[in-house]
Amino acid sequence: MWADDPEKNASWLGPWSHLIHCSECHALMTTLHCPKCNKNHGADSYAVVEIDGEEHRIHATFQGALSWTTHSLLFLMKREWERPLADIPEWERTTGGRPSQRMLIVVLFWTLFEHLMDRLLDAGLASVPDAIRADLLRHYATIGSRMDRLYKLAFNATMRDDLAACGYADVFDHLSSVQDRRNEFVHGNSEAIDDDIVRKVVERLPDVQAAWLALYNRRCTGNPKAAPVWIDSRHRKSNRGVR
Repeated sequence: MWADDPEKNASWLGPWSHLIHCSECHALMTTLHCPKCNKNHGADSYAVVEIDGEEHRIHATFQGALSWTTHSLLFLMKREWERPLADIPEWERTTGGRPSQRMLIVVLFWTLFEHLMDRLLDAGLASVPDAIRADLLRHYATIGSRMDRLYKLAFNATMRDDLAACGYADVFDHLSSVQDRRNEFVHGNSEAIDDDIVRKVVERLPDVQAAWLALYNRRCTGNPKAAPVWIDSRHRKSNRGVR
């Protein structure tokens, strides 16, 4: 299983690794030639610097796609997964179901997903006047309404259909299942987050990240007014239109 594979478990960045951000259309890509707008970022991308009296060509670096919030949450999830389980005798004597000692992984994962959906919808609504966009995001503040009604308003399609079109048909059902468990947990059923759902969240993490990236490239590229995905929401206002 992915969660038990030492090599794959070495980095939880998954498909974010090696992604760069197209400065022209905001596409997220792994090559220097943008598949969306055809801009070649690598043809003559270098700077000339002088070192000890000699000129050297230094190849340019490019903005990555990962926001600090995304990076932080993935790191915290990885740390929770690798943390040794506590020896709690009372825990082991509990009859029936009991919450996972690693339940925080599911809470962190859902926080990550809400952050990613905020970035996707903010970028997808970039053509809408700022005040209207902000009002829509406030009005549809719950993740359920954003996955349903706001997604339809923004893209004239359902999130489920878009995921299927991108080759991730089963990801929507997985997300819905995690959402149900998380909601049960928040409303008093601590046993809703058991070891089984924790393992599924960890094993499906690469798929969920890849599916979100596919949605972003499908729906949020091509508009230079959109805030780049690597800009966190706290920097969004001051960096609107950064390319």
